[in-house]
Amino acid sequence: MIGASLASGIADYFSSIAKKLSRRGARSLTEKTDQDFVFEVIAEKRVPNLTQLKYLTKFYSPTELLATKTALFLALASSLALGVLLYQNNLVRKPAHGGEYAEAAVGAPTYINPLFAQTNDVDQDIARLVFGSLMKLDENGSLVPDLAESYSIDESQTTYTVTLRPNVRWHDGEPLTTRDVAFTVQSIQDPAFKSPLYATFRNVRAQAIDEYTISFTLAEPFAPFLSVMTFGILPEHLWSNIDPAHAILAELNLKPVGSGPYRFDQFIKDRNGNIKEYRLKRFSGYYNEGPFVEKVALKFFGSFEEAYAAFGDGNVDGIGFLPQHQTTSATGQAAVHKFSLPQYTALFFNQEANAALKEKNVRLALSLATSKREIIDNAFGGEALPVAGPILPGMLGYTERASGTLFDPAQAEKLLDDAGWKRIATDDGGAAGPAVTRGSATLGAPDQTRPPYTRQKNNAELSLTLTAIQREDSIIVAETLRDLWQGIGVKVNLNIVEVASIQKDVIKPRAYEVLLFGQIIGKDPDPYPFWHSSQANDPGLNLALYQNKAVDALLEDARKTSDPKTREEKYATFQKQVSDDVPAIFLYSLQYTYLTPGNLKGIATERINHPSDRFSNIASWYIKTKKRLQF
Repeated sequence: MIGASLASGIADYFSSIAKKLSRRGARSLTEKTDQDFVFEVIAEKRVPNLTQLKYLTKFYSPTELLATKTALFLALASSLALGVLLYQNNLVRKPAHGGEYAEAAVGAPTYINPLFAQTNDVDQDIARLVFGSLMKLDENGSLVPDLAESYSIDESQTTYTVTLRPNVRWHDGEPLTTRDVAFTVQSIQDPAFKSPLYATFRNVRAQAIDEYTISFTLAEPFAPFLSVMTFGILPEHLWSNIDPAHAILAELNLKPVGSGPYRFDQFIKDRNGNIKEYRLKRFSGYYNEGPFVEKVALKFFGSFEEAYAAFGDGNVDGIGFLPQHQTTSATGQAAVHKFSLPQYTALFFNQEANAALKEKNVRLALSLATSKREIIDNAFGGEALPVAGPILPGMLGYTERASGTLFDPAQAEKLLDDAGWKRIATDDGGAAGPAVTRGSATLGAPDQTRPPYTRQKNNAELSLTLTAIQREDSIIVAETLRDLWQGIGVKVNLNIVEVASIQKDVIKPRAYEVLLFGQIIGKDPDPYPFWHSSQANDPGLNLALYQNKAVDALLEDARKTSDPKTREEKYATFQKQVSDDVPAIFLYSLQYTYLTPGNLKGIATERINHPSDRFSNIASWYIKTKKRLQF
């Protein structure tokens, strides 16, 4: 009885459990328990869905619910703060199109044409803005492709193959091809054009292989050839119809069509027909990014003083070149840039214009009587590097062994005495000498430092005329030289010439006895254009009219090899010979100082080979900006 009832009770217990399990199993197929949802949150799915979240309130206590809400709020606030921080940290100002820039330049445009521009700094400046070239300089002064996409040089170093960028167009919309490049080289080679580049390209054969590939074949290796590929390219479809004999008169010389970052807009003349302002506009079809500055204008002045005054009055935003003595006075929002420039200033002797200068001892005496340190201190406050030869320190072939002469006025006097230049006491006991002239006009007060004697030989007085440009530092240099040379009995007249006319009136006709002038020799020290006898007359750059067959051979041979050691040896011998012959007195080298407004950004240039190279990367300059996200 008892056993039966116990068995019955156990059976009922397990039966009830079975029913509960059965009901729970059925319920799992149709409806999940609240615990199941929670278990799913903490099991496979780490992030609950909305259906699951609505059940959390049934399991959280009020305290837990408050903590959860607080955590969610803090998470949301943190996410928002992080988003704001990321936005602020990645929001950058990028260059934008817009703005105008006006620059003062000393001189005036004549031929804005790559074939003729080499003799005029203003022409080269504008040509650099308007015309593209196969190669150009980057911010560090290194050669990089411009219109060229790539290039190769064969093993013989005589064939250069260039591939052009396929997306370059002229300002009139026509495509730029190898026909334009070949036409430009052939025009340079045409004697009727009278291009200063003629000697460089005389023996170069340019052949278009296809629309975008061209080869340049040289008669013999020419180490600096890549550096001369910076010449601007002319549009064949416009220039081919112009007679080369009349090319210099073409309207395209003043209203050029190029492929550079800026295109011609207009020029403004004064009542006398002189161009006073030249305006350019951004070329929207430029192959590269930019340019960003919408308009660029060059305004022309007769002197650096006038240009600086225009800057002070707000008539211009910058100055193309700022003489050293004016650098410290540049104030306000102006930015002063100093570029390394391969340049030297020297005194070039024209022996054909003054018989006394034919005597080597006279030239050597003048060199010994020249204190470069006194010149640099007086004119530049010590901010210049003295140089002693035609190749600058740090360049291929430079050697200190050809360091020129030292300052030794006593030895200079002895040389002149031994050469038969007798000292003649002046009747006026050293009264004031001649006035400084600018052409035929008196420029300054008479010289007050005339020594109590001059020199004569065969009844001829030892006198010379020193020509310099009308710029304060150049005038100070000239006056210092006059005082130094008159200290050894040499009578010196100063002829000060305006910058705008120095090329046409003085250098082109070689109308000077002693010329104080600077020459830019380029990164590759190829002295051929400056010292080979074939370059003695215009448009050559041999301002000393130097003639030496041994030097000619050295310069020719150095051009034919790309071996640095061989070139270095030949240049060392060349420097020694020039030092011995004294065709010039090498004085100093200056940095190129450039003044721009403070709001003109993107100027990262450090080295240039020519003043116009300051515009090589003008497409990166900007005035306006806009905000953009950058991650």
